[in-house]
Amino acid sequence: MKEIVLIVKGRRGDYWVKTLLMWLDEIRDILEQEYNVKLTFKFEEDTALELPIILSPKGEIVFNEILEEPGYLIEYLKKYLDKIIEHSKC
Repeated sequence: MKEIVLIVKGRRGDYWVKTLLMWLDEIRDILEQEYNVKLTFKFEEDTALELPIILSPKGEIVFNEILEEPGYLIEYLKKYLDKIIEHSKC
């Protein structure tokens, strides 16, 4: 099983960071089962950011918006995972 690491950056204790991390925890199982991968989310504090972002280990922005519910976050991550999975097949 392939492990995919994503980095969440933002202000520690910020409402949106807490919400994003909670949503990621809630949707992890769904994505892991669908893509047969292990998702690991690492938090890095960045006090310069107004809103949290999700980055790939290479620094590519995967997500940088505020959403109303976690369903939208699933779609963003599915697009990223589709790209990663397709690229690894090459």
